[in-house]
Amino acid sequence: MDILKIGKYLLIPFAVLISFVPVLDPFNAFSNLRNNSFDIFQNISPRKSLASDSVIILDINEDSINAIGQWPWPRSTLAELVDKTRLSAVLGFDVVFAENDRTGSKELKKLYKKNELLLSALDKVPNNDDIFADSIRNHGTVVLGAIPSNKEINKSFNLKFGLIEQGDNPRNFLPSYKGIQTNLLSLDNAAKGIGSMSIGTNDSIIRKLPLFENANDTLVPSLPLEILRVAIGATTFQIKSSNASGENAFGEKTGINHVKLGSLIIPTNQDGSVWIHYLNQPIKTIPIIDILDAKYSEEFFDGKILIVGTSAPGLFDLRSTPLENNIPGVSIIANLTDQILSGQFLKRPDWIFGLEIVTGLVLSLLITFSIQFSGPIGGLILFLFGNCLSFAGSFYVFNNLNYLIDPISPFLICLIAYLVVTFFNFFFTELERSKVRNAFSQYMSPVMVEKLAKSSESLKLGGERKEMTFLFSDIRGFTSISEKYKEDPEALTDLINNLLTVLSNEILNNEGTIDKYMGDCIMAFWNAPADDPNHRVKAIDAAFAMSEALEKLNKDLNRSDEDLLSVGIGINTGECIVGNMGSNKRFDYTVLGDSVNLASRLEGQSGNYGMQIILGKESIKNLDKHSYRIFELDMIAVKGKIEPVSIFTVFKNFNNQDANYNFSSEHTEFLKNYRSQNWAKAKEHIEKYRFSIPEFTLYYSLFLERIDDLSNQKLPEDWSGVFIAKTK
Repeated sequence: MDILKIGKYLLIPFAVLISFVPVLDPFNAFSNLRNNSFDIFQNISPRKSLASDSVIILDINEDSINAIGQWPWPRSTLAELVDKTRLSAVLGFDVVFAENDRTGSKELKKLYKKNELLLSALDKVPNNDDIFADSIRNHGTVVLGAIPSNKEINKSFNLKFGLIEQGDNPRNFLPSYKGIQTNLLSLDNAAKGIGSMSIGTNDSIIRKLPLFENANDTLVPSLPLEILRVAIGATTFQIKSSNASGENAFGEKTGINHVKLGSLIIPTNQDGSVWIHYLNQPIKTIPIIDILDAKYSEEFFDGKILIVGTSAPGLFDLRSTPLENNIPGVSIIANLTDQILSGQFLKRPDWIFGLEIVTGLVLSLLITFSIQFSGPIGGLILFLFGNCLSFAGSFYVFNNLNYLIDPISPFLICLIAYLVVTFFNFFFTELERSKVRNAFSQYMSPVMVEKLAKSSESLKLGGERKEMTFLFSDIRGFTSISEKYKEDPEALTDLINNLLTVLSNEILNNEGTIDKYMGDCIMAFWNAPADDPNHRVKAIDAAFAMSEALEKLNKDLNRSDEDLLSVGIGINTGECIVGNMGSNKRFDYTVLGDSVNLASRLEGQSGNYGMQIILGKESIKNLDKHSYRIFELDMIAVKGKIEPVSIFTVFKNFNNQDANYNFSSEHTEFLKNYRSQNWAKAKEHIEKYRFSIPEFTLYYSLFLERIDDLSNQKLPEDWSGVFIAKTK
């Protein structure tokens, strides 16, 4: 089947699949962008008006701190604040009093244990914490803060409310903690309510707050929710989750649907949190020093919802919201408290996410078809028009219906679809032209292909002198292997193609250029056309990779031990002529030179020496001896040559047993004894290592035969140990 003909139609299912990327939400990218879009909506259209003027912040501001002293203040001062606001409907503290008053008599006694006169006097002084607790109790509607913790502290605390749970267990959906940091027991017992001050799972911007949290299986209401419970005189919360009567559950764990408090019904997200719709005006704030200085009468606070918090930067309770940066955390609590009273809630039901996916799917399909029939410009027009409608519709329902519909997910789905479809349209159009380039890449390195593509001068006849590294590989025993395929030449062709493919891939992966194929033999080179200072290393690494690839191919083809395919490789480095050679009408980029021929001869000798890889002396220059184990094998005059050359082999993973630790130096000594005609010493080394070092078994067997033959001959005194090869 022609991929060029069906390629464009394959883009349609791609457009469908890309629509589901928001479900995966890689790196939380879609979630973050979605939140940013909701932030923009809030900035454009914040909540317009207060539910009432009853919510007031009592501020521990810098003026109050300057007048009263550094925080924490004496509890007797806070008791005075509680007393002066005794007519309020509720007094909530966005503060935790977990430790004794540092100025109280109990703490002073610890500091002056040996001063009996002072201790006696302190016994007569009322303790500040007790004074504060009495004021809280007398007030009757004070709510204290608490902080959920992942430390196992205060695993249980005194609940001040009743709880009705309908449907699935809400604990399965709520943020969970091991414990909770509460106040001194005397203060908790005196308070009418205790609420969590946690900001939940928000990032640096507070967009929503949890109404409940799960602290060691105990449901803890948020501070705004508990403040409202006490303010309206309710005693019970009702949590309605999925699978409750009248509530749909489309999945196994859909989540919490709403919380009911008296006549107030608060719709929630699945995790029990509420989106905060921030006001476009500040909530009334009174510095605490003004109350203590009696600038406000007690009657002023009659029926008010008062929340104590701090705006002082030094107390580190500054937060960021979609509308502002660095605002007091107590302002967020006050905003949510007022929002619940107003009954104006931002809603994002489960079905909205599905709507966003469907919107993105429909638009991406329309854009795909538009590009196919009208080109990129037609697709771009539809992309812009469709997403403008999506953004406008999302803002309309936010502003008028308080629904949070994300325009970013459909936009990104369409953007990805548009870019990818446009790209592949161009790709499929240009694919025919690239066939020539692909054909070159089958036997040339990518660098060579690019050079030929960029410069027409590269296609002219001629060459240059250059040091290069050459590799020849040949499948051992391939003639006998071929005989087994006499009756099935197609299978032999498949085998050759498989062999050449896996071996060629490793050469190309190591930036080599394949010069030519000669039956089952491959000729390749490095350091041309582009310079490569690591050409020796890359050629050797290619040889190792070819060996590993062949092992894998043997396993994939399930070849028996007697029928395994093995490769011999010769590598040499030296000067040659490299360039385009041939006729004016037909030429190849190839190499010529004596160094090239030597590489071919070394490959032919690899089987004789029982080694997979044989290298010329120039190929081991500057190699990292820690990365490779290199051994000299012999001095040989290859067939057709008079001048001898030293040949070597190389291993990446060699036998490293402790017993063979000195093998390398002893092998060098063996060659010295052999060349000195010290046959006894040489044979002693062979007997020691011939079978204990399996990599050298065939090699030492060869030398044992040579020694037996040479020891019966009268050799000249200046005999250097050079072996004259009779075969290629």
